[in-house]
Amino acid sequence: MKNIYLKVIQKLIFLAGLVFIACEAPNQPTYDEDHPDPNPTGKQAPILNLITPSEGYLNQIVTIEGSGFDTVPEYNFVVFDKKVSEVISASKTRLEVKAPNIADATVDVKVAVKGSEFWSNTLPFTFKSVLAIITEDINWPMGVEVDEQGNVYVGSAADSVIYKYDLDGNKTVFAEVPVSGAIGWGPSGYLYVAQSWENKIVRVSSDGLIVEDYLTDIDTPVDFDWDSKGNMYICANDAGFKMYDGTTITHLADIGGGAKSCRVYGNAIYLTNIWEGQIIKFSIADGEVSPAEVVYQGDAPVGLEIDAEGTIYFTEAWETTLYTLAPDGSIGTICEDQLMTPMRYLTFHDKMIYIVHPGWGDVGKVISVYVGVDQAPNYGL
Repeated sequence: MKNIYLKVIQKLIFLAGLVFIACEAPNQPTYDEDHPDPNPTGKQAPILNLITPSEGYLNQIVTIEGSGFDTVPEYNFVVFDKKVSEVISASKTRLEVKAPNIADATVDVKVAVKGSEFWSNTLPFTFKSVLAIITEDINWPMGVEVDEQGNVYVGSAADSVIYKYDLDGNKTVFAEVPVSGAIGWGPSGYLYVAQSWENKIVRVSSDGLIVEDYLTDIDTPVDFDWDSKGNMYICANDAGFKMYDGTTITHLADIGGGAKSCRVYGNAIYLTNIWEGQIIKFSIADGEVSPAEVVYQGDAPVGLEIDAEGTIYFTEAWETTLYTLAPDGSIGTICEDQLMTPMRYLTFHDKMIYIVHPGWGDVGKVISVYVGVDQAPNYGL
């Protein structure tokens, strides 16, 4: 009898423990008319009817028509192949999305919405090739620039000439001038030319007939840009970077002797340093230059450009990919392992980046890569 009482007491203690645990367990939500489930399921999958256009490029705005979409843009999950696209706007029957970074491929597009456990049907979208060859017949090309009409200018270090390619690809001599660095349109309609080997910068009239010295006795200039006040910033291969305000040349900073490219964006200037493997940033607001800030650490960045959204496009000296550095610090790629090495003298025009492959001093190549975003303001024009 004693054992029976003991077992009863043990069971009561066990039941009391369960009650205690139940009291301590977290409250489970109850969903009813007054407390709806914030993530309900059971919605029908959306239906896709039409994609407009049905072919295009990365970053292009694409319209998807159908039914069953969510009116909140972020509640629609749109995938091109395996890449997610940004939804710009949404209604129950229409989505506007930004095409992701894909090139030269036809992929399936599908949509899922919050509350549904299923994908929509798929529709095809064709990504066009973003690459175009401008020229493959220039000896030792150095520097590339594009005018407002779309004519492309390429310097030849071997021929001491700047060639001009019109919209039909016809090649003519624009100016007879040595080129050993970047070229770029600047103030008063001149084409400015870095002559690193002669330690100066010259400028050429818009008709190509007049060539005159602009800055002399400046060590190894390889690239340049302007700020909104008209100050010229000069990137020197062996001497850091400098500023010219129209009267005085001021040395601003040493960056280790490996400066190759520079671009102004807003109140800052960005430079590549090939030997340190860095892209560095200096604030140039109010005429003051801040200490260097490293925004990218890699192997050997060389070419540099910036779009209107603040994304940096750059090349690595021994790699065959065009890289992107977004304002949030994330790294992306365009034409991964499809280009050539080295790639220098990047310039932006009409949502395309033009790139020079110098050919190691032999016959080189100039290409364009469509990136789908407008360039940052060119203060030199």
